[in-house]
Amino acid sequence: MAKKKVLVIEDDSELRELIRIRLEESDFEVIMSSRGDEGVEMAREESPDAIILDVFLPHMDGFTALKEIRYGEKSKGKEPLKDIPVFVMTGRAPMMEEMFRLEGATEFMTKPIDIKSLVQKLEKILKIS
Repeated sequence: MAKKKVLVIEDDSELRELIRIRLEESDFEVIMSSRGDEGVEMAREESPDAIILDVFLPHMDGFTALKEIRYGEKSKGKEPLKDIPVFVMTGRAPMMEEMFRLEGATEFMTKPIDIKSLVQKLEKILKIS
């Protein structure tokens, strides 16, 4: 069975690396970006099975990135990525959760995140046993 591919879009290099290590230990293939705009392009090019998205990112914030992932590129003939689970994480107020869920976020996590719980949620959503 092929490994499930997860795109991690996070500007904090230590957290990004920690997530990468834990996901790879759980047999995921991991691709990473530290910028919102670059992460959106990687999502389109790589078609990951899931995306972990930070809210506060350079060059494009997480809210705009989520909207681009879910609804962007229609005008250029590319299909938006509506079916990819997106896990949004932030160190800021959880009051943002509803706004992100309305734009198609699958999960919303407040930092510091519990990486074990993150892996379990990914496995459940991607139906990995």
